[in-house]
Amino acid sequence: MGLGDWLQSTLGFLGPGGLLVAIFLIFFVDAVVFPALPELFVVVFYFQLVDWGWLPLAAGGSLLALAILGDLMGNASLYAIVRWFDRRGRIPRRLASAMQRWTKFLVTSDERILLVNRVAPAVPFTGAFIAVCGWDLRKSLAFIAIGGAAKYALLLVLIAGLGVAFSPETARIVTLVAVVVLVGASVAAGQIRKRRLQGRRPD
Repeated sequence: MGLGDWLQSTLGFLGPGGLLVAIFLIFFVDAVVFPALPELFVVVFYFQLVDWGWLPLAAGGSLLALAILGDLMGNASLYAIVRWFDRRGRIPRRLASAMQRWTKFLVTSDERILLVNRVAPAVPFTGAFIAVCGWDLRKSLAFIAIGGAAKYALLLVLIAGLGVAFSPETARIVTLVAVVVLVGASVAAGQIRKRRLQGRRPD
């Protein structure tokens, strides 16, 4: 069984609408609860939509729009929750102080770090940081949207380009391998950056 057949048998029950809802929920959960490797889902869902007869531009544009929407709503929801607790003094002072100190060692300690965070993650649960650090919500969400749009648009362009250069089955495999490598490199870069920053922290 090829990759295309496996996708059909695994995801076919969802239908196009189900896939689009799923990509929104994946990005929402990735922003609020835990890392969900959204890059891999973008690739897998893109190929499935194309298999169902969607034009590449329509498939990529739909996934990109819902991915950004899920990311924004997830971060805004986490911000609202943390902000509610913060206003009532229910955020432990040590935790809030540690989060604020952590941002002082980054390339920039304001909302702009959210752009860098797309390449080398160093600020998890960004909605919480936005609330605790007092960053401007609109500006923060704008940076999240810009960074996400750039990252996933480039990813989708890569997918489309490989689809032209290789046979459909080969393009899927090459793309998935490339995404795994890119995600691994991004995580590694974030960890290296985090360790360097921790080494600069005063005792």
